[in-house]
Amino acid sequence: MRAQSMITPHAGLNTFNFMHIYNLLLINMKLSKAIQNKIKEFAPHAERMPGVVILHLVGEFPVVYMSANGLMLLGVTLQQLIDLGPEYYNRFFNIEDMEDFLPKISALLNNNKAGESFSYFQQVKYAGEKEWTWHISSTRLFMWDDDGKPLLTITTAIPINRMKHIEAKAERLLKENNFIKKHVAIFSTLSNREKAVLKQVALGKTSAEVADELFISAETAQTHRRNIRSKLNITNAVEFAEYARAFDLI
Repeated sequence: MRAQSMITPHAGLNTFNFMHIYNLLLINMKLSKAIQNKIKEFAPHAERMPGVVILHLVGEFPVVYMSANGLMLLGVTLQQLIDLGPEYYNRFFNIEDMEDFLPKISALLNNNKAGESFSYFQQVKYAGEKEWTWHISSTRLFMWDDDGKPLLTITTAIPINRMKHIEAKAERLLKENNFIKKHVAIFSTLSNREKAVLKQVALGKTSAEVADELFISAETAQTHRRNIRSKLNITNAVEFAEYARAFDLI
């Protein structure tokens, strides 16, 4: 990972040409005067905030503003970012993360509450880097039209790559989430009793110990183990534990 983080101030921040940004927005996005004024008013404050600050236009969610440190890390100008439109997501983000993001942003828009926000992990690829950099991000509504409909969202993103234990946990969470999505259908075929047996086996108990715990015979416990192996295509104890952890049995 590059040593530079998203919280590093831009070298020329004090002379950052905000008016150039607004001219680009006017030409390329054809934003309303109200949105332009909102961005112009907010931008100087955003440039002093930790992390990267991004404003998205509700709809296909193109970027209409990004703080200078974010542009520097992505290796683009705001003009280039605007030209990318929604393709921005494919270029800089791990699309697998978007599967969890989309339902959350949809709920945010539907609820349309000023104080509501949601947080999430996401992976970003900096300019010239081959590896992803993990971030913790938070999104909320930022601007509404005269009818109270959302116009802009605001997101703050802070890298966690320097906190190795957090990054490792984020990796495990993503892996576990992908496992759940891949196996939820077959897991749902288990009966409640089979799930109870799965939990006990994942805890390392023998069929006799499972029987004692669940007040069933050892033969019945063994039958449940065989059925679970068959349904989930499990071949070893590690896979029992993997299912149990993923589906919150242990």
